[in-house]
Amino acid sequence: MIHAYVLIEAEPTRVQDLFRELPEMELDGSVIKEVHAVSGQYDLIAFVESPDLKSLGN
Repeated sequence: MIHAYVLIEAEPTRVQDLFRELPEMELDGSVIKEVHAVSGQYDLIAFVESPDLKSLGN
């Protein structure tokens, strides 16, 4: 199992929506386990779990 942190830049008006939507998204083989709102260069950080690197890239 591969774990990754995905750094996300978003339009300011979309941050709240993405915070709610990302954990519910269906991905090809990967699962978004957690989403955190942050300040600075990035707006959100998603913690993702994947069976392998290929699935993570999809």
